Amino acid sequence: MKMKITFNVTVFLCVCFAMFGCKRYDTDYKSFLDHHEVTYPGLATGVTYHAGNLRAVLVWHPSPDPSIKNYVVSWNNGSDSVIVDATTHDPGDSIKVSIPNLKEYVYTFKIIAHDNAGNTSVGQELNNVRVYGAVYSGALANRAINLAAPYEFSADNSLKLNFNSPDTGNVSTTIKYTNTAGAAAEAKLDAKSSSITLTDYKIGTDIKYRSFYIPEAGAADEFSPAADVDFVKILHIVLLDKSLFKEYDLPTDINSAYGWYLPYMWDGKTLDEPGFYANNQVPSWVTIDMGRPALLYSMKIWQRTGGGALYDQGNPKRFEIWGSNNPSADGNFSSWTMLGSFNSVKPSGLPRGQTNQTDVDFNTAGEQFMFPAATTRYRYMRIKVLETWGEANYWHLLEISMYSLDQ
Repeated sequence: MKMKITFNVTVFLCVCFAMFGCKRYDTDYKSFLDHHEVTYPGLATGVTYHAGNLRAVLVWHPSPDPSIKNYVVSWNNGSDSVIVDATTHDPGDSIKVSIPNLKEYVYTFKIIAHDNAGNTSVGQELNNVRVYGAVYSGALANRAINLAAPYEFSADNSLKLNFNSPDTGNVSTTIKYTNTAGAAAEAKLDAKSSSITLTDYKIGTDIKYRSFYIPEAGAADEFSPAADVDFVKILHIVLLDKSLFKEYDLPTDINSAYGWYLPYMWDGKTLDEPGFYANNQVPSWVTIDMGRPALLYSMKIWQRTGGGALYDQGNPKRFEIWGSNNPSADGNFSSWTMLGSFNSVKPSGLPRGQTNQTDVDFNTAGEQFMFPAATTRYRYMRIKVLETWGEANYWHLLEISMYSLDQ
């Protein structure tokens, strides 16, 4: 019985000590909080960023906590920071802050909300924020021109510029040119388009361009190569109006034969006979009044094809083009300037008397000859045939077309 009483007393004392201990320590934490409750302001949501040029633009939806007065954004392990006022507490709005003067690097930002009572939120981190600069822009290239067909003029003289597909990240290309009023002008080519048309381009003036990129989706800034670059030289090539062409008969010119008169050479019929036929003399020449002075750029000829004449018989193989603005009345060459010496080419390379479809198609399109860079306009043109494909002592042509550099 005594042992039982001793045990009960012991249990009672233990319970008392436990109750005393609990009563003492359940409020000890208050001494660490200066006897105040801890309040944590609400957290922002949707924290994200937009990459920039030596800057980062941070964006978040504000906390609905009305007590928040500002947000402190810190980086570089807290050594740098900026205070952003809480201008709204509507989670449907956005708060945006641009962090300038950064280096081209990957950053971590921390956002801490502060309320009017001096309480702070636990903070939120935004990691792997990429900042771009000279290293990125130095690797950029301007959009490539479609060199196979860099430009084309329409009948109304509007100019279409053609580009290749853009590189990744390209958003636009700015075209700088001179308009018809003589003023500097700009146009913007979207990355989704491969061409742009300038309706007011001043013919003969230079065009420059520069392409712009973003390093990643949603970037705050665009980047570009360091400088504008030149577009290819714009040459406005026009087909001379054949309705202005006239025969200009001079004493030394060769006569026509078999009813194949000189004007048939510019009647617009590239495959149908007759053309022009010059008999019994090679070398020989004819003179044409083109109707106006022209800065000759190129020409096309179409050979006679009937009776197996293609690359044979009297079709010209070697010839010269001469120009003059005041031809000598006696027909000599003293008042003429040689504009080009040309050799006709048979694309198949087959021996004389043999042709294939390549040869036929080549002649159907017209064989083109380019003049050396011209600096003088001439109204009168002389065609001098030196050799024919068939080594004949006569020559013939179905059609010619002359192209001028219109500046």
